[in-house]
Amino acid sequence: MSNNQFILYNRRKKPIVFEPSRVALYRQCEVVEAVSENNDMYYLFFYNYRFLTAAKATKLKRRSFIASALQHGMVFEAPHPFIECLFSSNQALQMKGFDTLIKELDKRYSLLEKAFILTFFESFISKKRLFEAIKAIFYIYRRSGQNFNGYQIIRILMDFAPGHSFVRQMAADKSFRQYKDQYDQHDEAVLSADPVFFEKVAYANSDDNTYLQQLITHLEQSSRWIDVLALYSIHFVKNPATHTYDSLISIAASHLTAHQVTQLQEKLYQHSPHFAPLERALLTSYAKGNQVVHVLTMLDGLASELHDEQYTAIREMFFRLDLQQHTLPPALLPALIRSVTLFDQKQADELLHTFISALLVEYEPGYMKTVLQPFMDNQSIHPVYLKLDRMDRFSNDLEQMQALGELYDEFNQPSKAIECFSWEMELKPDDPAPLKGLSKIYRQLGHEQEAKAYRTLLQTIQKQAR
Repeated sequence: MSNNQFILYNRRKKPIVFEPSRVALYRQCEVVEAVSENNDMYYLFFYNYRFLTAAKATKLKRRSFIASALQHGMVFEAPHPFIECLFSSNQALQMKGFDTLIKELDKRYSLLEKAFILTFFESFISKKRLFEAIKAIFYIYRRSGQNFNGYQIIRILMDFAPGHSFVRQMAADKSFRQYKDQYDQHDEAVLSADPVFFEKVAYANSDDNTYLQQLITHLEQSSRWIDVLALYSIHFVKNPATHTYDSLISIAASHLTAHQVTQLQEKLYQHSPHFAPLERALLTSYAKGNQVVHVLTMLDGLASELHDEQYTAIREMFFRLDLQQHTLPPALLPALIRSVTLFDQKQADELLHTFISALLVEYEPGYMKTVLQPFMDNQSIHPVYLKLDRMDRFSNDLEQMQALGELYDEFNQPSKAIECFSWEMELKPDDPAPLKGLSKIYRQLGHEQEAKAYRTLLQTIQKQAR
C-alpha cells in the first residue's frame, strides 16, 4: 500500500483500499472524494475534522450539499497535507448505516449540529427520511418554547428543501417574523448566535475584508486551523500578498510537519511561481532536503533574487552531492553548470572540478564541452572548457595519449588515465613519463604491488638511458 492509499472499512468490516483524489472544505463539513482499487468512487464525510461516515458514489443530486461543496467549497487536489491531517486524526474509518449514524450524532452533537449534518447525505440517504429527522428536531425545540432554535432549524430546511410546503408554511409563520427580519438583514446578534448561518453568509462574502476577518476569527476560535489555512491559500492564489503568505506559513508551521509545509508551498507555487518569498522559501527547502533536480529546475527559471540563506543552502547541498550516486537527466546538466556561476571564484572552481570529475565517468569530454560552451565567458568555466576541448581533440590522437592521461588524472578518472598511459607506454617503451604516471595512480589507488612494479621498470629505463 502506497503513502497515498488509506483503508476504509465497510459495514461488514471488510477493508476497502482507496486513494483520495480531492478534498472539499465547505462550511463545517470536509468531504474527501476517493477511488478504490476496484475503481469505485467513495465520499468520506467529516464534521469539524471528525470522521462521520462514507458512502459509495452513485449519482450526485443537483443542488445537494455535496454537489455544492464540490462546486462552491474550497477544493484541493490530492495529494495534499489537508487530506493527510484529516486521516491521521481519524484512525478508524468505518462506514455506518443511517440508524447507526443517528445514534452517534445523538451522542456526540447538539440538536442543531445534528440537523445540519444530516443535510450532508441527500445524495446517499432518502431525502424524505432526512427531512423527517430534521423536522423532528424542529418540533423538539417548538414544544419546549425555544422559538429561536426552532427557527434555526427552519433556516436549515430552507436550504435543504426550500420548496416543501411545511418549510414554506413555517418560514412565513408570524411567530418567527422577528427572526426572519434579523436573518434577512444579517443582524450581528443572529450571526453571533447561529454559526451555521454565519458561515454560510461569511463564506459567500469572503471577498469582503470585513467578513473575511470575522470568518478567520471565528475559525481560529473554533480551532479549525485547516479551514484557516485553506482560506488563506485560496486568497493567496487570487491575490499573492506578503501578509497573506506570512500568515499562512506561520499557521502551517504550527500544525504541519516540515515536509507537509513544503507540500503546501508546492501547491501555492503552481499558481504563483514568481512570488519571491515563496520561490526563495521553496528553493531553500529543496536544497536542505538534497532535492537536486527540484533545485536545478527552479534555478533554470528563477525569477527572484537569491538571498544569503538560499546561497548557503544551495552551496552546502552541492558540496554534499555525489553525482556518481545521484544521476541527473542530461537536460539538467546546463542548469547544474550555470549554478556554479552563483558563487565566488574559489567556490566555483571547487564545485566545477567536483562536478566535471563525476560527470566524466558517464559522459565523454566532447559532450561535456558542449554543455560548458554557453558559459565560456565565466572565469571559472573558461579554463575547464579549454581542458575538455584538448581532451576531446586528444582522444583520437595516439601522439597525445600522455597528455590525455594527465588530464584524466587531473579530473580523478584513474581507470581512463591508466588506459591512456598504457597506450603511451606501448607506443613509446623508452619514455619514462607514462611509467611515472602509472606508478603514481596505482599508489593513489592503494595498489602498492603494481606501483612498485612500474617504479622498478622506470628505474631500469632510467639506468639504460645513462
